[in-house]
Amino acid sequence: MGVLKTLGFAAFITCLATTAAKPEDDLLRRVTDCVGRLSAQIEHHWLMSDQPTEQMQTQRAHLVDILDTLITPDTATRVLAKRIDAKMAHASLLTQAAFSEDERRAGWAEKRAEQELAQCDTILLQPARESLAMAAQGPDSGPGPVNQQAWPASQ
Repeated sequence: MGVLKTLGFAAFITCLATTAAKPEDDLLRRVTDCVGRLSAQIEHHWLMSDQPTEQMQTQRAHLVDILDTLITPDTATRVLAKRIDAKMAHASLLTQAAFSEDERRAGWAEKRAEQELAQCDTILLQPARESLAMAAQGPDSGPGPVNQQAWPASQ
């Protein structure tokens, strides 16, 4: 019975170790896919003489930083291959959406590409909508000058 207990304990520890490693592998896969997809999206904007948004380029740069921290020398080659595969898959969707003569197929490809990019938005923290609205108003409006003028008045 001692051997069965030892084997059972070893199997239990192996399952725990595998389960503990899975979230990191899942994060690595998601970030790798998103970097590839955003690269394809930016290149598609260049191809179509459209400017990629500053937010898209910033998001890609942040994801590249995250990816650089997750990569180990053992996984570098596999991650690069997966990143290229994701980029080519997204480029294929964008090509179908832009150049397909079948409207149903083009619509499906465009919707699918948008869905894939929407999943990438969930990885990074997004600024609050209030701060975006205040930034859009400019530096002359907002609570800054009011607070600076109110402070001497309260003295």
